[in-house]
Amino acid sequence: MPLASICKLRISTMRIGVISALYPPTSIGGAEVMAAQLVNGLSPQDDVHVLTLESVQSSIHQVRGVERVPLRNLYWPYDRQKVSRSSVSRLAWHVIDTANPWMVKVVERWVRAHQFDVVCTQNLQGFSTSIWPMLSRMRMPVVHVLHDFSLLCPRTILFRNGKLCGHGPKRCAECRVLTGPRFKHAQSLDAVVGVSHSILNLHQEHGLFQQARCSVIYNALDAQSMPATPVQWSHSAVLRLGFLGRLDHAKGVDVLLGAAQLLQQQGIALRLVLGGRGQEGQIAAWKEQFADLHIEWCGHMAPSVLWPEIDVLVFPSASMEALGNVVLEAAAAGRPSIVSRHGGAPELVEDGVTGASFAPGDVHDLARLIAQCHAQPGLWRQWGDAAFLRAQRFNVSERIRAFRALFEEVVHAYR
Repeated sequence: MPLASICKLRISTMRIGVISALYPPTSIGGAEVMAAQLVNGLSPQDDVHVLTLESVQSSIHQVRGVERVPLRNLYWPYDRQKVSRSSVSRLAWHVIDTANPWMVKVVERWVRAHQFDVVCTQNLQGFSTSIWPMLSRMRMPVVHVLHDFSLLCPRTILFRNGKLCGHGPKRCAECRVLTGPRFKHAQSLDAVVGVSHSILNLHQEHGLFQQARCSVIYNALDAQSMPATPVQWSHSAVLRLGFLGRLDHAKGVDVLLGAAQLLQQQGIALRLVLGGRGQEGQIAAWKEQFADLHIEWCGHMAPSVLWPEIDVLVFPSASMEALGNVVLEAAAAGRPSIVSRHGGAPELVEDGVTGASFAPGDVHDLARLIAQCHAQPGLWRQWGDAAFLRAQRFNVSERIRAFRALFEEVVHAYR
């Protein structure tokens, strides 16, 4: 057998380390769910271990293969309810996180103890990206998964003072200063995976990952989120629009409310079902401002509870979104989505076939599409059926195969 073929032989079992700032049951978003999905998908074949953070108040039961270590920084940043902290305190936290020597030592001890073939890093705020050069010095292959924009923006969403930041070639001074070291650390990466073309391309436009293998592997739906048939429609005299996510300006809630108000002034009645939490003061202000609209403020709710209650999902995010898992979940339930035309969400919607897209922040453009759905009920039902079929492409087995093939490729490059 030729030497090249021997070098490319399939690796039957790998020792894989996964480092994620949070890991279920501690979770604030889709990144942690996707990390767990990857670990569970690889575990039957490979020896997979997870390193994650925990707060000092944590009482999570320890699970085999998942090591939870205390965060060594000024405070725990992952509280669900935002805690008011001074700008000096926040700045100091991010400065420490830029090159946190205590967390680097924790990671180094863990990696040496397990002797991995490859390490896959997920969201790292708290661990610090300074672990990447350390792993490189250990001759440890590293694959990083982009779930957010933390390498470009300390707030991770490229959104400040009601506007996008960093979508073009320029970023604000704070972002440039605080993320500068992360750019240098990223030079140590062997491979980078974006959960969408949008998030990967934006990082590359800012000069990142010039030497790394770069690819896109979309998030996927597990069997529980993939019903065998679309969720049945329930009869409604008015068009029912749904939203699921954090209730704030960055998510574009004000744009959706403004579009609904504009349509009501034109005599088009709608029902809005809003699932999610937000700052109480802001929600109270919206309730007063839009008191004449038919809105159900549902608080936290499971996606499976929302789908029977709506006809169309609206994803009006004003900030950059890595992907928009809720759009994928809606499609799997047979619900079409209207999404803002930036970030990763438009990659999940075939415009005019499985849903539609509008100019970000444009109340009138969103209102136009909603009015179209109101006037043509058959249209959004057709979109929903097409969305259901398209969602079948985003399955877990394909995602796991893609990651494992990449891990093998990176490991072979070191041998």
